[in-house]
Amino acid sequence: MRLTGVSRLLALVGGFHLSGPAFEPVIGPTMAALTALAPALIVPGHCTGRRAQHALAAALPDAWVQTSVGTTYTLTASEAGCA
Repeated sequence: MRLTGVSRLLALVGGFHLSGPAFEPVIGPTMAALTALAPALIVPGHCTGRRAQHALAAALPDAWVQTSVGTTYTLTASEAGCA
């Protein structure tokens, strides 16, 4: 956001790779950072990990969406406050 000048994070979609002993310790700080960014939509992939998925759903209940194969998301400029 600092690089783009856009003040709002509309969506974050992808795998966050927060599973396993090396990455689970950063789930808490990651949730804090994502909560501060307050995305309108957060769609973590399966490789995010079960514990991180549950933490995301709890931290961002209105934004979190469970994804599946074939799901399509359509985002518009007006949703991002760009219109």
